[in-house]
Amino acid sequence: MFKSRRIAGLALLVAVQVSQVYAAPDLEYGEYLASECTTCHLLSGKQSNIPAIIDRDPELFIAMLEAYKSRDLENEVMQNIAQRLGASEMESLAAYFATIKPKGKIE
Repeated sequence: MFKSRRIAGLALLVAVQVSQVYAAPDLEYGEYLASECTTCHLLSGKQSNIPAIIDRDPELFIAMLEAYKSRDLENEVMQNIAQRLGASEMESLAAYFATIKPKGKIE
């Protein structure tokens, strides 16, 4: 009986740790963080020299941020911003921007 309780306790501990690692992105946190992004990137989807970041695949969005963070992509502003972001921030931003659909045609 003691052994089965111990195994159940360990299984619960592992499940909690795994759920923390694979927790769903926090959309509210992403929206909060997005205010810095939307200073340059427009939520309408329109763009001039600054690309649209709404309605993007979250994995691609994160890969782009990681590329700026590692300085594989060149843009000093984006490199500096990406340097300050951890995985949970990137995931939350990616999830938030993926929920925003363009208003009309993205230019």
